[in-house]
Amino acid sequence: MAAAWFICFVVFCLHLIHYVSGSAKGAVGLDSLTFDKVISKHRAVLVKFDKQYAYGEKEDIFKEFCKKASSQSELLVAEVGVAEYGDKDNDDLRERFKLKKEDFPYYMLFLQDQEQPVHFKGEIKEDALTAFVSKHAGLWIGLQGCVEKFDKLAEKFLNSAITKADEVISEAETLLKETKHKKYQTAGDIYVKIMKKVKENGEDYIKNEVSRVNKLLKDKITEKKRELFTIRLDILTSFQHFISKKKDEL
Repeated sequence: MAAAWFICFVVFCLHLIHYVSGSAKGAVGLDSLTFDKVISKHRAVLVKFDKQYAYGEKEDIFKEFCKKASSQSELLVAEVGVAEYGDKDNDDLRERFKLKKEDFPYYMLFLQDQEQPVHFKGEIKEDALTAFVSKHAGLWIGLQGCVEKFDKLAEKFLNSAITKADEVISEAETLLKETKHKKYQTAGDIYVKIMKKVKENGEDYIKNEVSRVNKLLKDKITEKKRELFTIRLDILTSFQHFISKKKDEL
């Protein structure tokens, strides 16, 4: 009887481990049978090769990137979990691409118009993965609350001389008037207001506003306000990214 209970306990633990350490939300799990079928049907697929049930800082970065990448419909994020023991699931894929387990997690970008994948060689950071995909696949990746056209204007605004700032703001206002989708109108209005505030108060406004919005999100607020503040925070984060990118390029 005790042995039966022990077996049940072990099975339960294995299921629990699988549940806790399963695929990242937003990523598709691939194996030896599905790999080529899935890859061939998408314009761009970023694949992470890693040990099964990965965890830690690099896995957290991957999970955050998956959330961000969900805004781009033409990009599929996938992962291949390679088992070290038992049947050694997907170890054949590791061998096929000549990967060493010491290199995990390892990223490759598969593009529909190219025979060979592009290998990611940088430091595993969310911004680095975003830049890698954007550069080689030509795809915009933004946070869920962001809008591609307004994001591009935000970057243009931050890279413009002070004398040209009003011109970019005017472009954003024109785009806002032409925008029909209510969700994009809400976001567009936030972009325009942030640009005007940055013009008045400088780039430090972004950092201070991020701090303020984060505090507000911790308060008891209505779901409607929480949704609006979350969109605002996503857009502010995008501005922060462009400011950081500009400094890195100097």
